[in-house]
Amino acid sequence: MSAPSTAREPWPVAVVVCLAASLLPVSLTGGALAAPEVGSHFDSGVAASQWVANGYMLTFAAFMAVTGSAADRIGRRLMFLGGLATFAGAGLVAATGPSILVVDLARVLAGAGAATVMTSGSAVLADAFSERVRGRVFALLGTSIGLGLAIGPLIGGALIAVGGWRTLFAVIAGAATVLLLLSPLVVRESRGPAGPVDWPGGLTFTAGLSALILALVEVQQRGWTDPLVLAAVVAGIALLGLFGAVERRAAEPLFDVSLLAVPRFLAVCVVPTVLAFGFVALLVVLPPYLESVEGADSGEIGLTVALMTIPALVVPVFAGVLAQRLAPRTILVLSLVAQALGAGWMATGFHPAAVALVGVGFGLSLAVLDGTAVSVVEPSRSGMAAGLFNTVRLTGEAVGIAAVGAALSTLLNSRVGDASTDLLQGEAAGGLAADYSGALGVVLWTVAGLSLAGAAYVWRLLSRTEPEPEPAAEPVATTEEAHV
Repeated sequence: MSAPSTAREPWPVAVVVCLAASLLPVSLTGGALAAPEVGSHFDSGVAASQWVANGYMLTFAAFMAVTGSAADRIGRRLMFLGGLATFAGAGLVAATGPSILVVDLARVLAGAGAATVMTSGSAVLADAFSERVRGRVFALLGTSIGLGLAIGPLIGGALIAVGGWRTLFAVIAGAATVLLLLSPLVVRESRGPAGPVDWPGGLTFTAGLSALILALVEVQQRGWTDPLVLAAVVAGIALLGLFGAVERRAAEPLFDVSLLAVPRFLAVCVVPTVLAFGFVALLVVLPPYLESVEGADSGEIGLTVALMTIPALVVPVFAGVLAQRLAPRTILVLSLVAQALGAGWMATGFHPAAVALVGVGFGLSLAVLDGTAVSVVEPSRSGMAAGLFNTVRLTGEAVGIAAVGAALSTLLNSRVGDASTDLLQGEAAGGLAADYSGALGVVLWTVAGLSLAGAAYVWRLLSRTEPEPEPAAEPVATTEEAHV
């Protein structure tokens, strides 16, 4: 289906899709801020309350693969509307949930809706706009996501402070409902090339990733020798192995995993994965630390976390200027080095400037990641490359959140035993604050080391000189700039 002429570009479509996309990172950061409040309200364990954030990110990452393929086959408009309806409905259920189980399940469902909105919304924009302006449209989409990420902690902290965590989820659901009512008026239906959806690949990938995240979350309460944790690890590894076998035999596989053998593409997958263990994971683990150790309230926590997220919006503007003078390799390595310095500085004591430096590192990467990812293949395959890249990115974020949380919980439990539950839920613990700071310091030094190792690896990958495919004439920037 051909796109309309430049003179008649459907800009209302871009407005609706970009506004919808901006809600997704708000829901992520807001959920992270709300998790301690939800846990305290229901007097639940740490693992249960962490699913308020982890459940959303898990399904956001896992469902990106299958929803993108389904949108091309079933219909992009239909999937976009269905995703918005799921996201809004799940938010309403979370806002009114009578138990921690209901809230967690609603957040899991919201993540699936968010993945559908993101993948189908991107496909809607690619179909609706001509090639001459498509790059600007996707830049607007990325800016919208960055804006949601930057102001998410401020909005979330303010809403929780004023009306509690239920108000946060209700407002997000209300905004999504308004967009759901407007979307049928401006979004037209379109489909991609005919062909089957790779359901076996999508289901094995989703189930395998879900099992691994379940293990990382539950280990915080049960320990590594618990039968459930061990069974989840084994199941996750087996299912992901089965996914690889299924993909090798599929006529139309979910992803062309051979792209991971291309050094440039592998490098741009490594960068957001490493950044997830710092920037993204800290969005989840910092709020309870600030409440327990620093004595901050919801509003103050939102402002502090915003020190990390606002650079994600501002820095890419300056990084775009740097990209005209520096190679992508240099910018990507600098982003990892900045995170390493920020994490190491934060490990020596809580410094707002260190928090901001981590955000600067994340923001630097946003200027070149997506364009570099899609330039690896010919223009006709850029959508597939973008889908694989974003799935790797979101999977890294889901694993990073859970892994950092598991490491912090394990360290705390070894230091203070059962009191670690109160600390991770943001409850004041007097003299135990030093133990909390010490455990977080170990995690942060580990993140710093991982970031430096990632920087060295990315520099090596991007220094290779073997022939690579010619870049697309006008790369299409893609979806999730948040990360969540």
